[in-house]
Amino acid sequence: MLSEGVPYGKLYFIKEKIGLSEGDLQALDPYREIFVQRKDQFAQHFYDVFENIPETHLILEHEGRPGFLKKAWAAWFEFFFRTRLDDTLLAYLWRIGVRHVEVNLDQRFSNLGFSVIRQFCYDIVLSEIPRDQAAPLLNILNKMLDLCLLIETEAYITHTTRCDLEVMKEVADRVRNPVTVIGGNIRRLQKKLDATSKEYDLLGRLFVENQRLERMMQDIRVYMEVFAGEPRVRKVDLDELIGLVLEKLRAEDPAARNGVNVNVNLDRRARFVTGDADGLQLLFYYLLQNSFEAVAPDTGFIEISSRLEDGTTRNMRVEIVNTGAPLETQEMERLFAPFYSTKVTGTGFGLAIAQVLARKHYGKIDLEPVSEGGMRVTVTLPRAERNGDE
Repeated sequence: MLSEGVPYGKLYFIKEKIGLSEGDLQALDPYREIFVQRKDQFAQHFYDVFENIPETHLILEHEGRPGFLKKAWAAWFEFFFRTRLDDTLLAYLWRIGVRHVEVNLDQRFSNLGFSVIRQFCYDIVLSEIPRDQAAPLLNILNKMLDLCLLIETEAYITHTTRCDLEVMKEVADRVRNPVTVIGGNIRRLQKKLDATSKEYDLLGRLFVENQRLERMMQDIRVYMEVFAGEPRVRKVDLDELIGLVLEKLRAEDPAARNGVNVNVNLDRRARFVTGDADGLQLLFYYLLQNSFEAVAPDTGFIEISSRLEDGTTRNMRVEIVNTGAPLETQEMERLFAPFYSTKVTGTGFGLAIAQVLARKHYGKIDLEPVSEGGMRVTVTLPRAERNGDE
């Protein structure tokens, strides 16, 4: 039975990008037994390498069942050369990566392990295989081992991140409820006081901080969901999407934001992008929210434009220029870090969320001051061809 939770689509995508084909597997068939016959020799060699490393020596020294690891490594080596690169192997490799997280194995040792396997296989090829057949065989082995390493690394990173996110989620959930209760009680206490009293003013300031904590808990949850999520990719019309974002932002604070002049001027060749509509809407929501907060309500100006990236038609650049006060270089370097904010009431997650979303779309975000005053935010994203475009 195949493992639940194994992202087969992603793993087959990795296999495709490596270029490992059925023809490669057929070319390996005449040599499989040469490697399988050396499975016990491999297991002993593998053991000897890690026994001489102080950190892993302790693990081997306290092995619960003596000889079990050698048998497991020999079985892995045999399985690797007997199986086809199908769902069974992919799930097997994925489970190994997950197991490394469970036993808290440093990923560097896993990477070293594949280097040891590669060198062991090289030695077999160079000593047993005719020279005119060695190079093609080494190329196939490299692709197979690269696939194994990438799958196990992907599993390791995914589950390590998942553990971290679960901790953050639990903390956010446990803090959010008491923060909400505290905010409600502050409001009730305020109603019993004279609005001109010092106590009323103090409770008002406490309530503002309480609201900031509530927003922070909400942003932490959004950050976790964005970090763990996978984009549902399709062609997205940025002109339509940005219009929806601006409408939402103005509805949230019409008194302040309706007075800001916003000019949207997207190049028709750089209007459609490849990405997740919900994710991109969230990305531009946080970037434009930041711009609205930076400019003066009545005299502020925001300009949104797009163009093809210089030197390529694959990517496009969306620029958001605002007339707010420019930031110092050291501030810009820290803006994408979670919890860091230059605003008193900021949560420090808006730009962090936007950055994660940009990276998930194989893009990036750059900030720079504008010489005549203000800030420019540049978002680079993969361009989608529109029917009829060249």
